[in-house]
Amino acid sequence: MPKFYFTIADNAVLDDSEGTELPDLEAAWEHARTVASELMHRREGMLGHPWDEWTMIVKNEKGDEVFSFRVAETVDGPKP
Repeated sequence: MPKFYFTIADNAVLDDSEGTELPDLEAAWEHARTVASELMHRREGMLGHPWDEWTMIVKNEKGDEVFSFRVAETVDGPKP
């Protein structure tokens, strides 16, 4: 199973160094949206910055970005 890495970034970068094994890109998309949604429901922002300043960046095992979206757009964002 491929591994995907889920980074959250604005001026700061919170890297996912462990990654998550998921069956495919669609599963990675669902996982990223779930993580972003849970973060938004738990707090108003992160590191003193509101969610509209944060981006979820998903990379594959090679370190290539496969998709990204603004965390604040989790509810309405299109699939990659």
